[in-house]
Amino acid sequence: MRFPQLIIYETDGRLARMLEATAGTHRWALRQPRRVESCLRLLRQGDPAIVVAKLESDLESAFTLIERTAWLFPDVAIVVVLDRDEAMLGELAWDLGAAFVLAPPQPRERLLDVVANLMGDEPNGNEPA
Repeated sequence: MRFPQLIIYETDGRLARMLEATAGTHRWALRQPRRVESCLRLLRQGDPAIVVAKLESDLESAFTLIERTAWLFPDVAIVVVLDRDEAMLGELAWDLGAAFVLAPPQPRERLLDVVANLMGDEPNGNEPA
């Protein structure tokens, strides 16, 4: 049996560290590719997946990943994380296919519940009754 994938696209590893325990609890495969092509290759495996893309200095690559993922893998949920409240970037992410955009003033910890909900699990790691 293959496990759902949680694909984190970022440069500093902070989101991956935040999601590591949640991924382990739910038995999701946590992947941290550094290139758009690597992310898309992982998605071609056909496993259930969520892509978490942090918008950093290389906006072109991040938006390419968002656009291509939405186009090629419409069943994959895309979560976009912004460090600053930049409405224009958030709106573009929504337009390109993001399922959720997390930006200040929303707390970064909300990402845990967002990912769990999109993966079909209950928030905070609780199993459905």
